[in-house]
Amino acid sequence: MPEPLLTVRALRKAYNGRTVLDGVDADVFPGEALFVLGPSGGGKSTFLRCLNLLERPDSGSIAFMGRDILAPHADVNALRKEVGMVFQHFNLFPHLTVLRNITLAPTLTKRAAKREAEAHARELLARIGLADKADAYPTQLSGGQKQRIAIVRALAMRPRLVLFDEPTSALDPEMVGEVLTLMKQLAEGGLTMIVVTHEIAFAREVADRILFIDQGRVAAQGDPDTLFSSPPTLRLRDFLAKVL
Repeated sequence: MPEPLLTVRALRKAYNGRTVLDGVDADVFPGEALFVLGPSGGGKSTFLRCLNLLERPDSGSIAFMGRDILAPHADVNALRKEVGMVFQHFNLFPHLTVLRNITLAPTLTKRAAKREAEAHARELLARIGLADKADAYPTQLSGGQKQRIAIVRALAMRPRLVLFDEPTSALDPEMVGEVLTLMKQLAEGGLTMIVVTHEIAFAREVADRILFIDQGRVAAQGDPDTLFSSPPTLRLRDFLAKVL
């Protein structure tokens, strides 16, 4: 087995006295698509946000590429160059064109010169069939197009890991498919990703491994075929019975 790209141990987080994460352990390996499933309010999104320090855990450890990212002098900006994130609501800048939305981070962080960043952005747009939208503004795009642009924006930084926080939850049903198709292509291409989603059938098809989080704890984990065909816990069995 290769060394994990990301190692999480005993992660805990509470808000106003309510425990949201209660000792979560996880490993993510290079090229792996790890899907995180569970009931609403179970801690899935908080777990994801802790991984790039949008939320600071109360205790536990997170190591990325062997480095302790919770250390007092850890470089958070360096971490975020390597760990992209795709949110539920796109978070595109409405006053910037699609091309500028994609190239802003690589150029500001000096990850790439302007010409290189623009060439890479146009290449990514062509790959997802949106080359003609480079000069459009977000208000001129459909929800599915906005989310695909948001994914491309994360890829423009050439990250080692991309976090997806329920990327289809804000989309109309007819737009979900185009986003899932892109994500499947990325997984098949070897992109390391952690995906929080309610798209259970998609998780079963695409995930290499599934983490089931309930009440802030990892209640089950394993490959999708095993978990879906023979749920190891009653709680997971009940959950799947409700969502399948």
